[in-house]
Amino acid sequence: MALADQTSALNQRGQWPGRITLRRGWARAEARPWNDDEPQASLRLLRGGASFLEACSEHLLSLGTTGVISPPLPESAQRAWTQAGYKPLVDLALLRKSLDDTTGAPDHLVVEQPEIDLADLLSIDEAAFAPFWRFNRGALEEAIGATSRSTTLIILGGDGGPIAYAVVGFGSAIAYLQRVAVQPEWQGQGMGRSLVRVVVRKARSAGAKVLLLNTQIDNHSAIRLYEDEGFVSLPEPLTLLQYKG
Repeated sequence: MALADQTSALNQRGQWPGRITLRRGWARAEARPWNDDEPQASLRLLRGGASFLEACSEHLLSLGTTGVISPPLPESAQRAWTQAGYKPLVDLALLRKSLDDTTGAPDHLVVEQPEIDLADLLSIDEAAFAPFWRFNRGALEEAIGATSRSTTLIILGGDGGPIAYAVVGFGSAIAYLQRVAVQPEWQGQGMGRSLVRVVVRKARSAGAKVLLLNTQIDNHSAIRLYEDEGFVSLPEPLTLLQYKG
């Protein structure tokens, strides 16, 4: 057991239900509400082991959450979580596209909007996704800030407001498609495809060699779109794990 896991005091910085940091010695984790529909917490482990994870999870339950959910994890990264008492909740398909491949032109005007009002994006997100999968402000800010560089792309409707959006983050060689959402009344017109094509072009111009994304394993329509655009499903899924105490 690591020394950090032997220290009893758990220090919280920040006010729940906002974003909080949990520390115990060297160990550190960050947590936020999962979203505005599910009274669960999202927990990210930055440093520490299984007993620290368990202490953080129990602390979040004491704050009134009904469960704690991990980030999407490959099997190789799940050991500390399962040792802390986490169980598999849902698998996510992991897809990869080589940016050496050619990409078609978008059929819609997609514009870059770095200063977009997050409330506009959250309105699209709420309409486009089932309650469990919706973003709240904290989740959207996390997606935008997950990499050192990112951009938000939108499609505008007739009234000048956004009706579809995508968030893409850039690493040194890998880009990450963090989110794609289209207002339901505009779905079926190829806007998601147009967003994906512009994301690919932005990622390539940023110097990335590969674009990664994950989605629900039963989201067959989205997976078909991504595969049509040259993405390949990787053999090992990612998994969301859940702690219920």
